[in-house]
Amino acid sequence: MNPILKYLGTTGKEKMAKIVSTQADEHPLPDSLICHEDLSYKGQDGATLAADVYRPIDASADPLPIAVFVHGGGLVVGTRKANRAYAELVAERGYVAFIPDYRFLDETDGLGEIADVCAGLSYLKAHAVEFGGDLTRILVIGESAGGFLALYATALSSSPHLQETLGIEAPELSVRALACFGGMIYTTGIDPIGLVYRRDMYGSRLRDADFMDLMNPENPSIESSLPPVLQVVSGADFLKSNTLRYNEALAMAGHDHRLIYYKKGKDLKHAFPSRYPELPQSREVLDRLDAWFKAL
Repeated sequence: MNPILKYLGTTGKEKMAKIVSTQADEHPLPDSLICHEDLSYKGQDGATLAADVYRPIDASADPLPIAVFVHGGGLVVGTRKANRAYAELVAERGYVAFIPDYRFLDETDGLGEIADVCAGLSYLKAHAVEFGGDLTRILVIGESAGGFLALYATALSSSPHLQETLGIEAPELSVRALACFGGMIYTTGIDPIGLVYRRDMYGSRLRDADFMDLMNPENPSIESSLPPVLQVVSGADFLKSNTLRYNEALAMAGHDHRLIYYKKGKDLKHAFPSRYPELPQSREVLDRLDAWFKAL
């Protein structure tokens, strides 16, 4: 494993444990919500995975829209528990919030992580009715590195051809929209992200030019398999170039897309809408995301 990724994973797990503990102590579940925790299911290769579901208690009899949230953490750390506060805010807007986990690069590779997210979507498809969710109204949200995983899992869910080509099983779902917060979208280039991640994510497939081309989200087979895309980024986000580049690519392809870009604000750090949901700008993003999704 790349020593940089190994270090980030080791130190990040300690920080993540403190974040989860703090959220549990300082932010008890609102009385208006119910949480189904640690729902267990199997991944494509038999790995044991889990998810949490948040939903309003006093919901109407009609099925609710579903917001799937894929957490960040550089593909080496993170947990669905760290975004509890954001999941609660989404659920309070009248959504079933579905938060799956996935394994990290010390256990699997990039395709394995995508497959884990797809396994979560399969579980969701099988159990959405139990949670009062509407499978015709699905919003997938990815934070940071979770943006990469969310993007590919969403594309696979609408493309049997991609599933066969990449060897990943995915449920057939009509995802209505994809949103990325400070997405780590590009992973194959000769740049700091690519140089650190490429070998651990793709291994011997690095020599397969056709495969590596598919791992560029600008590939027409990927882009054409995506629903409308909304991206959020700030001037203080160290990955803002990924978002701005992909926004231009979507525009060039004529793909339905939207960009929310806060150029100023030092407090608007990386993937701020979900990592710092208490900020007024984060609440504003949630308002705009909710309105955009419901208008589609």
